[in-house]
Amino acid sequence: MSDKKDDQVAIQRFVEYIQVKTVQPEPDYDGALKFLKNYAQELGLEYRVITLDESRHVAVLTWPSSSAEKTILLNSHIDVVPVFEENWIVPPFSGEIRDGKIYGRGTQDMKCVGIQYLEAIRRLKAENYVPKRTIHCLFVPDEEIGGIRGMKTFVTLSEFKELNIGFALDEGLASEDDVYQVYHGDRAVNWIQFVVKGNTGHGSRLIENTAAEKAQFILNEMLKYRADEKERLEKSQTTDKPLQLGNITTVNLTKIAGGVQQNVVPDQYSLWFDCRIRPDGYDPFKQFLQDVVRRVPKQNDSEAELIYIQDSGPAAITDVESPSWWLQIFRQTCEEMKCKTNWTIFPAATDGRYLRDCGYPVIGFSPMINTPVLLHDHNEYLHQDVFLRGIEIYVKLIANLTSQ
Repeated sequence: MSDKKDDQVAIQRFVEYIQVKTVQPEPDYDGALKFLKNYAQELGLEYRVITLDESRHVAVLTWPSSSAEKTILLNSHIDVVPVFEENWIVPPFSGEIRDGKIYGRGTQDMKCVGIQYLEAIRRLKAENYVPKRTIHCLFVPDEEIGGIRGMKTFVTLSEFKELNIGFALDEGLASEDDVYQVYHGDRAVNWIQFVVKGNTGHGSRLIENTAAEKAQFILNEMLKYRADEKERLEKSQTTDKPLQLGNITTVNLTKIAGGVQQNVVPDQYSLWFDCRIRPDGYDPFKQFLQDVVRRVPKQNDSEAELIYIQDSGPAAITDVESPSWWLQIFRQTCEEMKCKTNWTIFPAATDGRYLRDCGYPVIGFSPMINTPVLLHDHNEYLHQDVFLRGIEIYVKLIANLTSQ
């Protein structure tokens, strides 16, 4: 059991981590690594830094066991997204506490979880607990910009394979009610750009075969797909198997560019879309996109092009239907801690996808209930009571996962 001193230390470390300004596009990774090295020494954990490239590293804080059993990986990312300071009620990297709410960028996404892992370990060590599986706490860079120079690179290295992972925990989302969200997969990601070309001329004329007409066709097709998926989600709510956001494909127009002057008909438009694809819909959606390009009204194929800015490939899903030691323990722990759970697909993308693509079982879980979802939003916060309760949950979960 924890006492007030333990809680105060945990909150203080959380605030200190928030104050390390690891905000994209220029995160202070050196400051974060220094913080984590000191933290590891404080807790008596092994610490090492693995180089990914000249400016990207991962930190591994390890609680070793004498067993050769598969290990437990507790993953979190160091970086956070940018802020609009004028819209915050406190300085966004202050960790200021008001009415029990700890404010700061990363309080939900996901510095809270990284600290909860380590503070749970502190409490287990204070109880003289001896794990039968080695525990690795992994802190990775660049998750917020796709993880290309972070986890995606790390999983290809021999140092990663040497971790001998049997099961991994990664991030989840806050829940606005009293049900904890548990994620066993992410949706696939397609960031795409349509480029359409056509005839140009004076803005007073009715020019044929314009880029605008092609852009209109694409926009109509993409937004119809979006509306159909939205309707499918809404209609399912009256059935005995209501869908959740992770069970549909979302399509959102994020940017349009074209034109040079008010009275000149543009010869080209670009339309960018952020598409998040449900686990069973990757191939059909790709076929839909190709069909849209094929059907664009045009005089030749060069007038319509589809460019993939990012294509994650089909999303791998962790099997939560078949029996497994880690699944049984996770469910058992939730029962012991009286945690109501909802098992679903993460609506966006996390670094867990790179682990799943390598065949590792991964659960996304951030123990935050009765909390508004504020990741990437102004005035992101986490109530200290929710934060401390999360540590208690991880104490039980880590102990149960490493006791056999």
